[in-house]
Amino acid sequence: MKNRINFTFPALLTALVFIMLCLSTQAEARIWSEKKLDKAILKIDRELTRKRWDKVIARSQKAIPQCIARHGETNQMCIIMLRNINRSYEETRRFNPNHSQIESAYTLATQVFGKAHSTTVKTRDYYYKFLIFTENYAPAIPLVKEIIALEEAGPGDEYRLMQRYNQLYALEGLVENWPEEENALTVVLHLAKEVMGEDSDDYRAAAEALAHNYCIQNKYHEFFELINKQKLQVPCFAKPNS
Repeated sequence: MKNRINFTFPALLTALVFIMLCLSTQAEARIWSEKKLDKAILKIDRELTRKRWDKVIARSQKAIPQCIARHGETNQMCIIMLRNINRSYEETRRFNPNHSQIESAYTLATQVFGKAHSTTVKTRDYYYKFLIFTENYAPAIPLVKEIIALEEAGPGDEYRLMQRYNQLYALEGLVENWPEEENALTVVLHLAKEVMGEDSDDYRAAAEALAHNYCIQNKYHEFFELINKQKLQVPCFAKPNS
């Protein structure tokens, strides 16, 4: 009997520890009460005010799944928490390692708040930086087009708009979408003329870039017309398109 007790006691102890761990995990997996979630949000806001970015990140990573479980991912409070966690990573000069949160913050903010809302603006800016940093240029193009549309619908800062179209033409070139690069460069050339004048470096740079684009597309008539008109020295060695 004595030997039997000695054999079963360690197994019993192991079983008890396993049960306690399971209960602990289940307790953590339970959806928080509204009161607990509200307390967590207040703590996050306090850490934001104090610029304790790492603590904002740690608390938000726990609170965001709870917020989504209780209210759904389109809840404004949940979206703002996503915005804040990405902001905290940006303040520490890092990108959120959970890349889906970067994109979700933008897409959900656009869906719920609209394209011009401050939360959407911030999440779009962070998402754009992430895409450029990771050299994922194609998805960045709609973001720039969205910004351009908003600025064109507003009071209109032609210099700022010119810079946006410069961004757009650069991205279109990186993905080798030459017709769209041409369209963007045509606007840049027009805006550079209006804002800086035909004698400016900006205007000349846009004209040279457009000439290169014509060459790549084998638009030789447009190419020679442009370089002769602007007196540009732009070589053209493009191979015919297949």
